[in-house]
Amino acid sequence: MRFINLFIILYVCSIGMTVSAQTWVVPDDQKTVVAPFLFTPEMQKQGEQIYLKNCQSCHGLMGKDNWAKLTPPPGDLSKELAQKQPDGELFYRITVGKAPMPEFRNILSEDERWWVIAYMRSYNPKYIQPNPATKASFAGRIVTLDMKYDDLGKKVVVTANEELKDGQSVHAAGVEVALFVKRFFGKLQVGELKTTNDKGLAIFEFPADLPGNKEGYVEVSAMVNDPKNIMKTTGAIATLAIGKPTDMPSLTEGRAWWATRGKAPVWIILTYTLSVIIVWGFIFYIVYSILKIRKVKKINL
Repeated sequence: MRFINLFIILYVCSIGMTVSAQTWVVPDDQKTVVAPFLFTPEMQKQGEQIYLKNCQSCHGLMGKDNWAKLTPPPGDLSKELAQKQPDGELFYRITVGKAPMPEFRNILSEDERWWVIAYMRSYNPKYIQPNPATKASFAGRIVTLDMKYDDLGKKVVVTANEELKDGQSVHAAGVEVALFVKRFFGKLQVGELKTTNDKGLAIFEFPADLPGNKEGYVEVSAMVNDPKNIMKTTGAIATLAIGKPTDMPSLTEGRAWWATRGKAPVWIILTYTLSVIIVWGFIFYIVYSILKIRKVKKINL
């Protein structure tokens, strides 16, 4: 009886977790959000590259129904279940995420998130993009970041400017900013979140030993941390000579797991080849044994 009760409890809990994972409520005010620009073929191409790098591992190739076996299932984003959602709802889901889907607000810029949606919509011939002019009705803060390197103080200085309703631009205080550097497999956050002061400044100490390219250049990006998604933000990206000069070989230059077939580790090639030989040898042995048995039967007959 104890075993049965335990099984029932675990079963109910698993159902509850599944239902919870599949319940993803998007605020009504987020569903009406529209892109700040008209989608173009170039944006769709950019969105495809971002999708292949960040989304394909779970959602699979568009239109192929080969998504990862997860709970809840990620699904094919070219299908009706995803395409019937308004742009604002898709943007919200990409921005905030929900396990097992990560949040991309600090990984992709706002424009990059819209480019992914532009790519998704290229698979929907019935899609009509809402008028970007609707953005004018946005009542929240519109913040734009600018970034420069203070060579004297050896610090990265990010300036946040806010666009007011009358069109004027002022320094934006109280804005949380995160700093990232581009690495091989994504973006690495540098330091802690900083909040802009009354002059709209957020100042970051930059590690002196952070590897750069051969000349010491590092791609640095600044993004607004907006957990509630109540602001319209534009991040800043700059390539700065503030890293440690490093002659880093390409990830596919030598033999590695993720390299091409011709550059795979030798032991993997040998193991694979030996496995193929053994499997085919076993098959030939079975065929030979069957033919030998039939031959013996004919002789006996």
